[in-house]
Amino acid sequence: MNQMQPPVQTVKSLIKAFAIALALAVILLITVVLPAEYGVDPTGLGEKLGLIALSDPSEEKKLVEPVLCDDNTSVKQDSVQIRVPAMSGVEYKFHMDKGATLEYSWKTNGANLYFDFHGEPQGDKTGYFKSYKESSSHMDSGAQTMPFVGSHGWYWKNESAKAIELTLKTKGVYQILGYR
Repeated sequence: MNQMQPPVQTVKSLIKAFAIALALAVILLITVVLPAEYGVDPTGLGEKLGLIALSDPSEEKKLVEPVLCDDNTSVKQDSVQIRVPAMSGVEYKFHMDKGATLEYSWKTNGANLYFDFHGEPQGDKTGYFKSYKESSSHMDSGAQTMPFVGSHGWYWKNESAKAIELTLKTKGVYQILGYR
């Protein structure tokens, strides 16, 4: 009787298949997982595909409904030019109530800045602050629902030898505190 036997895999072909699978996994890690999960985008492809927006560590904006405006509040929409001096940092803040949502976008002329978008509870004397997003980029945008009453805004740090200008656009119910 003729019995058919399955093809025998050689060690060489198994190693080749493993190497291909490993290379694909590394490519996916670098181009998709790191930008979407951790906001790390070494290739720039995550930003182009919109994956960076998925990395926002703040889940509050998904769980808290935005504040509805009544006669005592009004939605503001502002744009401001901010200069970050060479080898220095700048902080720009807003006072916002718990549950208020800030829509924002900012960008430079292409130069990267380190940034920390964060909030500090009103009346806190311990130095506590909550970071909503921290990275290095030439631009960022999104919406953040504030988890507490207090000052909320950005710290930008310029590690280059030239001053960097950025444009910040905001929309929401807030009081501008400005530079801090």
